[in-house]
Amino acid sequence: MILNRDQVSIVLVEPEVQGNIGAAARSMKNTFFKNLIVVGTSFFDDDAFARAKEASDILGSAEYYSDLKEVRENFDVLVGTSAVSSENMRDYRRIPMKPSVFWSDHYRNEKKTGIVIGREGDGLKNSELELCDFFITIPGNPDYPVYNLSHALTLILYESMLNEEVDYPEKDRASREEIEILLENINKIMGKVNFPAHKIPNTMVMFRRLISRSDMARSEFYRIMGIMRKIEIASRDMRNEKDGSS
Repeated sequence: MILNRDQVSIVLVEPEVQGNIGAAARSMKNTFFKNLIVVGTSFFDDDAFARAKEASDILGSAEYYSDLKEVRENFDVLVGTSAVSSENMRDYRRIPMKPSVFWSDHYRNEKKTGIVIGREGDGLKNSELELCDFFITIPGNPDYPVYNLSHALTLILYESMLNEEVDYPEKDRASREEIEILLENINKIMGKVNFPAHKIPNTMVMFRRLISRSDMARSEFYRIMGIMRKIEIASRDMRNEKDGSS
C-alpha cells in the first residue's frame, strides 16, 4: 500500500527549541510528509527556518492549535509518542507499540491521522496520552532512552516508508464519530453498574486502545451497540422489578 501522506499530520506539542521545529520539518520533507501542526505556539524564529533549510515551506504552511483537545476534534486517529513506557497492563496509557507495528498493522489511508510528539523537557502528559488511540515508543538504551525530538520523528517516519508495500483488504470501517458514540455508551454503562469511579478514566483508555487496534467494521459497531442497548434495557427492567418489590 502506498501511504496517503495528505491524511497524516505531525503534531508538535509545545516545542521548546525552535531549532527542533525546523529539524522536524526537514525530517518530514525527507520522508514526503508535509502537514505540520504546532500546539501552544504560532511563532517561528530564524533558527527554525535555518534548521529547516529546503523544508521552510512546511513551516510556512503550518497550522496552529491552542491544545491537544482541539486537535483531537479534527482527527480520526491520534498516535502518542514517549520514551516512558510501561509493561504494566493496568497502565493502558503507556503500554508500548513499536513504530513499525503501527505502520504495518494499524495505519489506514482513509483515516485522518496525527503523529503527536511531546515537549522536549517532559514529553506528553497523561491527560494528553488519554486522548491518543495508539501509543508508540522507539527502542533504545534503557540507561538513556530519550531521543532528540527531530531524531525520534525521523525514525518514526522512516518506518512508514518501510511498510508501503503492505496491502490491506478493503472493508466498511466504523467512523471516528461512531467509535466516539460507542465509547460514550461504555462510559455510561460503567456509571450505571457502579463501576469504581476512580478506575473509569484508565479503563476508558483501555477500551479506546482496544477498539482502535481492532480496526472495527461498521457492522461490528452496530452489533456491539445492539448488545449494549439490550444490556441497558435488561438493567433498567431489573431496577424496576426491584423498586416494585420494595
